Amino acid sequence: MSVGLVIVTHGSTGESLIEEAGFVLGQLPEEIFTVAFNHATDMEGSLQLVRSCMEQADSGEGVLVLTDLIGASPSNLVGEMLEDYHAVMVTGANLSMLICACNYRGKPLEMMVRKVVESGKRSVKIFQK
Repeated sequence: MSVGLVIVTHGSTGESLIEEAGFVLGQLPEEIFTVAFNHATDMEGSLQLVRSCMEQADSGEGVLVLTDLIGASPSNLVGEMLEDYHAVMVTGANLSMLICACNYRGKPLEMMVRKVVESGKRSVKIFQK
C-alpha cells in the first residue's frame, strides 16, 4: 500500500506535471489522479470530482493533494473538504515536488509531506549574472 496522490490545478497543469515526472523517472508514475479545474464548469461538479479522486486514491495510507496556487479556486476547493479525509494538501506544486512524492509514496503520509515541501523549497533558487 502507498499514499495516494491527487493533483488539482488550473487547466491541464497536473497532467503535464505527471507527463514530465514520467520522463524524468523513466516511467509514468502509477495511479495519480488529476482534476483540471476550469472556472467555466460547475463548482459542484468539480467538488464531486475532487471527492471521487480522493476516495479512489486512498488505499488506507492517506492522500497527498498537490494544488498549484494558494488562495486560488483549486486549493480553496480542496481545503473545504480536507477534514472529511485522511489527507494533506500542499500548495505551490512543481515538478520537483511531484517527483519527490512519487519517490516517497511508500513512507507514512506525514513524512512524505515533509519531504515534498522540503523538495519544493530547495527547487526554488535565484540565479543572476
